[in-house]
Amino acid sequence: MTIIQICADDFGQDPLINEAIFKLFEAKRLSATSVLIEGSHVTSCIQDIQKAHNNGLEVGLHFNLTLNFPNIEGQCIKPLFQWILLSQLGLINTNQVRQAFVSQLSRFEDLFGFMPDYIDGHQHVHQFSGIGQVLLDEVFNRYSKNELPWIRNTLLPSGATNIPQVTKCLILQLLGGKQFKKLLSMTNIPSNAGFLGVYGFNAPTEASYRALAQAWLKNSRSNTLIMCHPAVSSVVNDAIGHQRPIEFNYLSSDAFQEDLELFNISIGTN
Repeated sequence: MTIIQICADDFGQDPLINEAIFKLFEAKRLSATSVLIEGSHVTSCIQDIQKAHNNGLEVGLHFNLTLNFPNIEGQCIKPLFQWILLSQLGLINTNQVRQAFVSQLSRFEDLFGFMPDYIDGHQHVHQFSGIGQVLLDEVFNRYSKNELPWIRNTLLPSGATNIPQVTKCLILQLLGGKQFKKLLSMTNIPSNAGFLGVYGFNAPTEASYRALAQAWLKNSRSNTLIMCHPAVSSVVNDAIGHQRPIEFNYLSSDAFQEDLELFNISIGTN
């Protein structure tokens, strides 16, 4: 039996997303959720998150530098393409990034009463050159070596073949993924063993999304992380809002359970 992680990103962005995540966790269809801690729909779910965490849900910080939320002071928000350009040119303002990261970490701990089990990034900004090292420095500054959160890397599992829409995966590697994984290994920070779930949010039916998921499950290794973005129905004012219920419907279906059994996989934690 291969034990993998299923992580739902974007908790706190919308009530429809939150509802889907709680339902999937209760059904034992995911193991972790990444929280947009400055999101407008976090504070209403503090006790629910604490209860789920006590029952085994891993709760992580979804470090955000691209999605603007109202009534939050000190945000460091830019469009994704600007972060990519600044990163590639070596022009990241590390002080601004550090302040944003510390602010979000502190807010997470203050609201939930526990440190994040892990850290990742909205649109994977946490691994960009000039940003990743800032995060690692602050993690070591903030936590003792025996309580470090694990940190997401975006490299494919070892020996992965026939990955659908693999170009997007390779782009993530080029935008800092390979170098960031080296940093994690050099500093002995725990991480996932392979990353899957990347696609263009272009699977219009449950069947087409299932085909993607089957390829991911087939290529999963022990401690591989599969990312998902579910919601119980379409989310308005969200670039991927149309895709979210398709993911949710599959993940909550008998078909997903059949696929787990087909590939001899169970869902666990890092």
